[in-house]
Amino acid sequence: MSLTNRIIILMVFLIGIVEANSNILVYKIVNKTHEITAESVAAGLEKEGYVVSKNQDMNGPYLKQFGKSTFHSYNLMSVYQPEFAKKMVLKDVKGGIFVPFSVAVYQKNKEDSIYIALLSARAQQRILKLHDNLFDKLEVLNKSTIKKLFPQASLVKLPYESLENSKGFYTKYSFDVEDEDASDEYDDMMMMMQGNIKTGGFVVANYINYNEVLKDEDINDYIFYHSYSLCKLKIIYELSKKTPEAGSFAPCTMIIYHKKGSNKTEIISLNINSLISILALKDKSLLDMLNSTQKAMVSIIQDSIE
Repeated sequence: MSLTNRIIILMVFLIGIVEANSNILVYKIVNKTHEITAESVAAGLEKEGYVVSKNQDMNGPYLKQFGKSTFHSYNLMSVYQPEFAKKMVLKDVKGGIFVPFSVAVYQKNKEDSIYIALLSARAQQRILKLHDNLFDKLEVLNKSTIKKLFPQASLVKLPYESLENSKGFYTKYSFDVEDEDASDEYDDMMMMMQGNIKTGGFVVANYINYNEVLKDEDINDYIFYHSYSLCKLKIIYELSKKTPEAGSFAPCTMIIYHKKGSNKTEIISLNINSLISILALKDKSLLDMLNSTQKAMVSIIQDSIE
């Protein structure tokens, strides 16, 4: 192991000792005059080499659909760092469910601070059951970037620990398709899936044709590779009232890809167990809503590939 990798791993280990929460990183920044906004956070990330593929205001839809909000502002971003994203996908394709990853930026009504929340490397690896120091290196970069942009930012101790959960945190579907038929089969599947997504009350909050990104880097491993960021407004509204850092999961990414020579199309998505466990959710009404949503999402995918 190189000296650089050893230093990075040591840094992550030491950071883990002093930080109480090891799954969600929540930064607090004093913002009495509302000078810092989700737009300025996004602009800062882009200046530091990140791609912010979506910066979605959620507070407007909250007020429009539910008539009230506990927030002055609440934004969900879909973000990726190009070099790390490419390395993750090429090393283990399921890492693509964090390409992009989610960043929540929010400030509550009558509060003087704005918050930035995102999943830690430990949470990402726990969800994927994949241990790779690429995640640790990205976390070090994320932390140093936030501190560079906002030197006054401080990490917040969340008032809960994650729950143990033996269930899988992501769901994978696979079906046989000859390579030459893959694109046509994908088009047929998506016609059905998009209709089911809309009927089920889900929204495609963001879309990336990630294969085009890879091709720009002269990587031609896939016939197609699509990334869909899915959201259900009622779910994130209810979650954000009690645990605003839940936005670090939202919108959830679903990837659909077909690797050349595999004769197989695959779909991978986050499932509801990851939220329940890492956010330590115990409220019965929330759990019922989340489990119902998971069943609906499973049905949408299964109906589309049968």
